[in-house]
Amino acid sequence: MEHCKKSLFVTLALDRIAMVGWLACVPLVPLMARWYDVYSNKEPIFRQFVICVYAAMIPAGIIVYLLNSLLSNIKDGVVFDSMNVKCLRIISYCCFAIAAVSLVMAVWRILAVILVLAFSFMGLLLRVLKNVFEQGVVIREENDLTV
Repeated sequence: MEHCKKSLFVTLALDRIAMVGWLACVPLVPLMARWYDVYSNKEPIFRQFVICVYAAMIPAGIIVYLLNSLLSNIKDGVVFDSMNVKCLRIISYCCFAIAAVSLVMAVWRILAVILVLAFSFMGLLLRVLKNVFEQGVVIREENDLTV
């Protein structure tokens, strides 16, 4: 059990670091786009890059926030709860949204297809996990009625 507490603490800390990183990236996106245009040795795509990254940052911010909520619930001992199922559902939708934005970016840079595949796969895994949690909620509610 001690290992679980340590793992949860580390995961919460990483999520909070991701929040700070997300906030730090917001003003840095134009600089990253300029840097990419200079060093990519391809046609400049500053405007497309900035628009796609900012569009992907919206669902990414939602993911980081909901992961914090989910981890806080688990830390408090609330695991098989409908709120956790809702968090997982929204996080999976956000993964698919980032995959869609990456698909748009793939029009200009074919390597963005890797992001499409990665975020689509993560969204799919989260849908499976959401279904497992949903069944856990049903079983927990049945057990609560039995006692």
